[in-house]
Amino acid sequence: MIKKTFKRLKRAPIPAIAVLLFAAVVSVIVCTLHATNEAELRNYEEAYRSVPVTVTVSALAHEDGRKTVISAWVADLFTGRSLVEMVDVSAAKDYDEEAELLRQTEPTQVSLAEYVKDVQLRVYSSIYRVNGKNFTSAAGTCMLVGMTSLSSDKQLLPEYGCEIKWYEGYDESIFYGEELVCLIPESKATTRYYDNGNGEAELYFFKRLMQGVPGAPSVEVERHEYRCTLKIVGTYTAGDELSIYCPYSIIEQVYSGLERTINIDSISATVADNMRLEEFREKASFFFTDPTQNAEVVPWGVWLSNRSDEYHHSFHNMAIDIADENLLDMSAILKDSIKFNRTVTVIVVALSVVAGFLVGFLMIRRRKRDIMLMRTVGESPPRLYFGFVLEQMICIILGITVGGAYNLWDPIDKLLIFAVGYFVALSLALTIFMSKKLLTNVKEDE
Repeated sequence: MIKKTFKRLKRAPIPAIAVLLFAAVVSVIVCTLHATNEAELRNYEEAYRSVPVTVTVSALAHEDGRKTVISAWVADLFTGRSLVEMVDVSAAKDYDEEAELLRQTEPTQVSLAEYVKDVQLRVYSSIYRVNGKNFTSAAGTCMLVGMTSLSSDKQLLPEYGCEIKWYEGYDESIFYGEELVCLIPESKATTRYYDNGNGEAELYFFKRLMQGVPGAPSVEVERHEYRCTLKIVGTYTAGDELSIYCPYSIIEQVYSGLERTINIDSISATVADNMRLEEFREKASFFFTDPTQNAEVVPWGVWLSNRSDEYHHSFHNMAIDIADENLLDMSAILKDSIKFNRTVTVIVVALSVVAGFLVGFLMIRRRKRDIMLMRTVGESPPRLYFGFVLEQMICIILGITVGGAYNLWDPIDKLLIFAVGYFVALSLALTIFMSKKLLTNVKEDE
């Protein structure tokens, strides 16, 4: 049967070439659409990962207007610099049950460090003296600002009108390290106000504890002092020009020397992997609430940090703002585009099946006399059916092979769907023709 099929193809090459070209064109279109879909999907993933999503932690205000401070353990939660552990006592009804849970429950390590990068911290500490000079309320309050990056304070950025002059060998990377260096106001540098003459700023801090009774003067019962000398590595022009900027690690040393607990002014970061954004959001929701005016303060447990040997009862009194609006907008646009291309691919495959039916039907009409002649000489309908189908499918397979070769026959599944659809359509057209009596076909041909 195969030899007869090839002989028939040789006798009528034009119809065979037409079917082959039809299959090749459909294959090229399907493969091109598929390649476009795959490229858009890759672009979607790359774009989704590249859009920066910033995360900002803020403290909620109390009913009396006071603002909750951001504790150091929150910074540890984001940076992983120190161990943070938790014992959940939210189910405790009173302090006795809470204490019992603390004794019986093994603390669980918690961290968000794996989900974020470029963590930016900012902490203020009042400086009492610089190079021996006191600061009074009239002169303004001089602050030491510890940061983990230049972006931690917007007033230092060029878009906010700030100009920074770095001394030779230094740049903004100083904030990433632990070197005893600082950035001072340019106006103070020219007057030697912050410079001791050796290119350094000598800073003095103190904390005192006062006690007393009503109606009597308070008495200082405890005093902590801390001194440090920071090398001046640059100047800036921005803001009130009273602050001295230094690496965050120096602030940690100052607070440790004063035996004070660090209260962080601001914490922000960038999501490390946008593909894990929802996972990060779910975990962060356990520690923080939404930054809305009506946010509830919910107790959530007890924390343990290796900064202290004590457990600290805390509340859900901090909010986290995940700025993913640009990511969601971009994602929606790309998803719509991908969905449209996939729909077009399905429509093309469906239309190709319909076109296959029409091509097959036209081929049958053109070969009508040959089919009637073979039936007249006694060829059985099944042999006629399989012979004609085999003849057409050879052309279709060759067309798919040629047309899909440039894309390595990807997607092979859709090409097979087209081939099967063409076979079904051809079989239907052939069945309709073969179901008619031979005499009827002769009359129709006349």
